[in-house]
Amino acid sequence: MGGGKKEGLDEGERREVMEAFDRIAQNFHHTRRTPWPSLKEIGDCRGRRVLDLGAGTGRNARRIAEWGASVVVAADTSVEMLKVLRKNTNKERMERIHPVRCDALYLPFVPSSFDRVAFIATIHHIPKRENREVAMREVARVTADGGTVVATAWVLFQRRFLRQAPKLIMRKVRGGEVGDTYVSWGKDAQRFYHLFTLGELKGTVEASGLSIMKAYGERISSRVLPENWVVVAQKRG
Repeated sequence: MGGGKKEGLDEGERREVMEAFDRIAQNFHHTRRTPWPSLKEIGDCRGRRVLDLGAGTGRNARRIAEWGASVVVAADTSVEMLKVLRKNTNKERMERIHPVRCDALYLPFVPSSFDRVAFIATIHHIPKRENREVAMREVARVTADGGTVVATAWVLFQRRFLRQAPKLIMRKVRGGEVGDTYVSWGKDAQRFYHLFTLGELKGTVEASGLSIMKAYGERISSRVLPENWVVVAQKRG
């Protein structure tokens, strides 16, 4: 087992993030079936050991298994999300997909366990800069030399949040960070997000020791402004 005790989220904050996703797990699966387009940046998965960190209900993990990965570890802090993953994944795919409940700050894997890591739409759910940096260092630790990491996060100045820009900037004055916000899932949950600038996401990746290969904005429904930042990195031995 890897990754000893580190400074990280306090117990209340970890529980808040986990419980929010536990509450919405079933509905999340029904409305989030298509893998993120940036998943393709992970590269050739045939015969590879792949970590899907923040796997949720498995939309990316199933696609990675289809691409021929030998092992896909679907890791998430939400036990309900992983239950939904198991229930909605066929037996053939589950022979390759291994759900693991864990915290991104304390990955229970030995160094260099994975050839590929998909850290997609997950780091923005981690409060506090120092904790996001810990999580990225953990990703680097469990990535094998020559391995590929894809990290994505929501964009700070995207269309849906432009009206909130003054509040997002003022978060720091109130003890938070610029870009901290909550997004509701109907009446069921308030999900924490830290919205990134591209420079911030790149800096977090580089601070882990990974080498950035490319970085860009990804548009999902917007015609102009990107909604996600995508950083593709490599671990060089």
